[in-house]
Amino acid sequence: FQSYVAQNLYAREQTQLKSNGQHYVQPRRASDGYDQRKNIEKFHKICQVMRDTYLNYMGDLDSDQDQNSGNHNFNQLFTNAPWVSVILGNLSSRPSKRGAQQSSLQNLTVRELRGENPKLLNNRAITVERVTAHSGTHFLNYLTIYEGFKSINEDELHEMYICSKSCRDFIRNTALSLHMTDFEIAWLTMIGEMHPNKTELISLASKFNPNKNGKNTNKETLAWLELYAYDVAKLVYKCILNKNLPDHFDLQSPLKFGFSNLAQQLTIREESDEFGRYAQADMTNFMNNNLDFVLGPHECLTLQACYAAADVVNAPEGGLNIELTRRLF
Repeated sequence: FQSYVAQNLYAREQTQLKSNGQHYVQPRRASDGYDQRKNIEKFHKICQVMRDTYLNYMGDLDSDQDQNSGNHNFNQLFTNAPWVSVILGNLSSRPSKRGAQQSSLQNLTVRELRGENPKLLNNRAITVERVTAHSGTHFLNYLTIYEGFKSINEDELHEMYICSKSCRDFIRNTALSLHMTDFEIAWLTMIGEMHPNKTELISLASKFNPNKNGKNTNKETLAWLELYAYDVAKLVYKCILNKNLPDHFDLQSPLKFGFSNLAQQLTIREESDEFGRYAQADMTNFMNNNLDFVLGPHECLTLQACYAAADVVNAPEGGLNIELTRRLF
C-alpha cells in the first residue's frame, strides 16, 4: 500500500506544474541519441496491429443468439474453466452475465449455474478476467502481443521500451501476467490430465487451426496457447533486457530477470496459495464431468473457500486499454 501511494504521489508530481510553469519532478526522458517521439509512435502502431489481430482472433462479442459469435475454439476450451467457483466467489448485487437477473444459487445443478456451454465474452468484465485467471492461462492479457511486437524488428524493441512510458508499463504488466500463468493448473482444470511432455505439446500445437471458426480439440487449443505464451515471453524478455535468452528460460524469466524484487514477492504468494489452486482444479474437473451434480449449501461454501484459498492475484491490465490509444509525448 505504501508503494502504491508513493507511485501515485510521484506520478502526480510529474504532471503538476509550479507557478513558473516548470515541473516539480521532471518527467523521465530518454537519453540523448534516442528519438523519443519516433519510438512512441512506433508503439502506437504496434497497438493498432494488436487491436486488428484481436478482432481476427475473437470476432464480435459472444452472443447466445449467434452460434458463430466469438471464437469457437476458445469458447469450447473455456467451457471447462472454473465458472462455478468464480460465480460463487464473486457474489454481488449484480449477476455475472450481461442482461441476466440475480437469482438464488441454492440447490442448483452445475448446468443450471454455469449454463450448458458458457461463452467467454458474453459476461461482465470481472467474470471474464477471473475465469481466465483461475483457469491458469491469463491468456487475454497476452493474446495478440506476439503479432504486434513481431511487426517490427526485434533489434528495435529495447529502444522503444526505453523511450515510451506506455510501452514500459505495458511490458511490465505483461511480464507480471506471464509470471502468474500456470499451464499445469490449466491442463488439470480444463483437460483433466497431467501436463503433457514437450514432444506431445509441440505435436498438439502444430495441429491447431487459428481461424476463429476452426475446429480444434481442447488439447490442441491449450497446447497452442502455451507455446504462444512462450513466444510472447521471449519478446518481452528481449524488450526489457535486450539480451539473449538465459538457460532454462520459462514464463517467469522476464519478470525474474527484469524486476527481481517483484518476482520474489509474487513467487512467495503463489507458493503459499498452491494447495487452493490444485483443489479448485480438481473440483472443477469433477463438475465438468458431472453437470447434473446438485450444489447444496455445503458444496457452495466449499467452492467459495477453495476460490478464496486459490487467491489468484488480480492480473494487471496487460490488454488493450484506453491508455494505449492516447498520444502522449
